[in-house]
Amino acid sequence: MLVMNRRPETTRRTETTPHVKIYLRAPGKPDQLIDTVPTARIREHSATIDGALAAAGENAELTKTVYLSGGAPAALDFVIHRIAGKQEGRNLHIKVHDMPLVRAAAVFEAVEVLKVRPAQSHIEGHVVGYISHDKVTPDEMMAVARASYPYRDTIKIYNTLVQQVAWGLVHGKYDEVEANFLHNRSREFSEFCRAVTDRMWELKAKKNEHDARSPDHDPTPIDMSAITGA
Repeated sequence: MLVMNRRPETTRRTETTPHVKIYLRAPGKPDQLIDTVPTARIREHSATIDGALAAAGENAELTKTVYLSGGAPAALDFVIHRIAGKQEGRNLHIKVHDMPLVRAAAVFEAVEVLKVRPAQSHIEGHVVGYISHDKVTPDEMMAVARASYPYRDTIKIYNTLVQQVAWGLVHGKYDEVEANFLHNRSREFSEFCRAVTDRMWELKAKKNEHDARSPDHDPTPIDMSAITGA
């Protein structure tokens, strides 16, 4: 959701070029100013803000105000700062390769909230690559799940996370203590918890079929209770 308001007439205007004040609006919290940036630059690289300003129409105010919803303040500030500081003649490229997973996930979400253009598909690739090759911690799991859930139908991150967490649990990549920590944290996000649990049962059935064909098959069933509560 995005709302456009005019700047109050009583506020003294000192800018000589059009600017946009960008606020983050969250339920139960005061509006938080993220940044004030040149209008032309942010409209060029944020389809979200460009659309809001276009819908509001033209007026005489040099400074307008936009309210965003969704995304972490620090990540939005980082992305907007990168947009505002982009050098002329160079394509916008937001680097995340040296970021820890939690921050990269937050930047991914901010990019999606702002609908940054050109598309920053390398951010999705970085997050997917990490969770595909490394065990995630409970904090990493929840950060990635919450950031990617709204985009699960168009972006690979969420479904990859569900698959990798479930696969790791079924195939013993997490010990019992780690598995319990993951399960307890996942309960904070019921949709994600159900998705992982459902995928675990599917993978468990496939593993049982595969193991049954192996001469070294151990008939002891996988104990799902510690990690699913079932």
